[in-house]
Amino acid sequence: MINKQELVQTLKGQHRLLQADLGEAIKGVDSGMIKETLNSLVKFKADLVVHLDLENGTFYPDYLKNSNEQEKIKKFMNEMIAIGETVMGFLNKYDTVEKITEAKDTFSPELKKIVGALNLRIEMEEEGLYDVYAA
Repeated sequence: MINKQELVQTLKGQHRLLQADLGEAIKGVDSGMIKETLNSLVKFKADLVVHLDLENGTFYPDYLKNSNEQEKIKKFMNEMIAIGETVMGFLNKYDTVEKITEAKDTFSPELKKIVGALNLRIEMEEEGLYDVYAA
């Protein structure tokens, strides 16, 4: 049986880790340290894969089977999956120092857009789904 409180705390902890990873990536960009930026993005991607596996493989299925609002949750889940795919597309697009360096005019704005999307996703999950699920 799933301990809902523990699952939500784990997911929230993963969110803080993801935000820290992206914060390090932005610091790298702002200071011109592209190698450090890439290292932060590689760590972020690994942490994101672990998070999405837990969220999409455990949280959403359990929430769906125990909720009266299945259509609403499915819609939200699909929106969150789309955001995840956008983020992974960005990470795959900029997976080398050379690719980041070559795109210096577009990389930083795209990274900031990804940070915004991630923060929106986190806010929506933590303030919307997680609290209702754990109650």
